[in-house]
Amino acid sequence: MVLHVRQIVSDGLGRVLTRNGALLMTTFFVATVLQSVFVWLLATTYVPLGMPGAASPPGTPAPGTALPSLVSASAALLGGLTGGVLTVPIQIVAVRSLVDDGRDHLPEQLVFRNLGWATLRLFIATLLRVLAMFVLVFLVMIVVVLGAIGVFTVLPESLQTTLVGAWYTPILVVPAILVVLLPVGVVLLTFAFVDQEIAVRDATVPTAFVQSWRTVAGNRLRLGAALIVPYGINIAFSMFLGQVMPDATFSSPTFLLTQVALSVESSVISIVILGITSQAWIQLTGVDGPLDDYWAGGTEDSKLSGEGATKNAVE
Repeated sequence: MVLHVRQIVSDGLGRVLTRNGALLMTTFFVATVLQSVFVWLLATTYVPLGMPGAASPPGTPAPGTALPSLVSASAALLGGLTGGVLTVPIQIVAVRSLVDDGRDHLPEQLVFRNLGWATLRLFIATLLRVLAMFVLVFLVMIVVVLGAIGVFTVLPESLQTTLVGAWYTPILVVPAILVVLLPVGVVLLTFAFVDQEIAVRDATVPTAFVQSWRTVAGNRLRLGAALIVPYGINIAFSMFLGQVMPDATFSSPTFLLTQVALSVESSVISIVILGITSQAWIQLTGVDGPLDDYWAGGTEDSKLSGEGATKNAVE
């Protein structure tokens, strides 16, 4: 089946711009702010463990002082991963709500059905996606840097001198950035339906990846065209904040303000992206709400086997 880009965008926005959509955005915003506060506290303040009145070990920061940069970054990474406990369940409920199309209320089934297992599976799947993107970007960066050095060394010395001081030299970096971001786009599009497979079809992590790969095959460019605007807004907003608040490090007073602004934008864009991808998944698989009827059908398709199912029982 071929995706209809305009239809999935309009239908996705139609399901997002509802009472349920606003509720999901608000809940996602609160969760991300709490996560940011937790990361900030964890990454900026040293609170030693021990008996009251005990002296700090030699060579360690005094209680209440800032952590060293390397330790601070590690603590922030740990805090960010731990924060998934707050945001992943909301993501599960959001996917179910957007597929179910319950616009004015959230049935209990959408919230509580296998939420624990679904959260654990999606948390693991998210870590795997992030790891895959990190590895791919790292490898592509090595290739790009080595390629740029190789090209630069074979150029005439006069041209090398011109490029070093030219105003347009930074512009030449743009294609390299696009090449580095290409693996991220491939991973995001190829595994765009992992959330739906886990949240709706109760798929295991391996099955969710396989099913997403199969479902999106042949439609990556169309799905990318539907998602390019929200992802573009997300990247542009992050870059804008980086220019406006360049000193918003973990120890900076503006860090929390920056994180609140990012959380507002992220909560809106994340639900919009889930709305569009859910509509694309519905169009390609035929699975649609109400999910109470779908789950109550007791079909094997709603409980995927090792290889997964490719058709909905409704079909």
